[in-house]
Amino acid sequence: MVNLSAPSRGTTLNDLLRRGLPYEYFNRIARTFQVEPKVISQAIGAPPASQARRATTGGFSTVESDRLVPLIAVFEQALFLLEDDVTAATEWMSAPPRWLGSHRPLEMLSTRVLDLPLPNRTPIPR
Repeated sequence: MVNLSAPSRGTTLNDLLRRGLPYEYFNRIARTFQVEPKVISQAIGAPPASQARRATTGGFSTVESDRLVPLIAVFEQALFLLEDDVTAATEWMSAPPRWLGSHRPLEMLSTRVLDLPLPNRTPIPR
């Protein structure tokens, strides 16, 4: 994972997500992505009030933690493709490409469904 000192996969990551990521990860992610914390909040679908509560309680819920992982993974892949250029990866995450229906990758990561068309399926007869 991006400079977070967290496991990148496996049961250790699963256990960490179930407990909830520490709030300090949130600010590290925002600094790494070079964006305001509210941008990360929006990307994981957490309202500002929720972010304020997490700052007080010191950690994220399991669901919020689980939403942060794909955000980090996509950013890591962008870094890989863009040869570790953090600025270019951040710009890519924030730019609305046509192939995503003019939505920014950060916006698309707030749900598990990336707005991909489902194949036409014939109903199964009963």
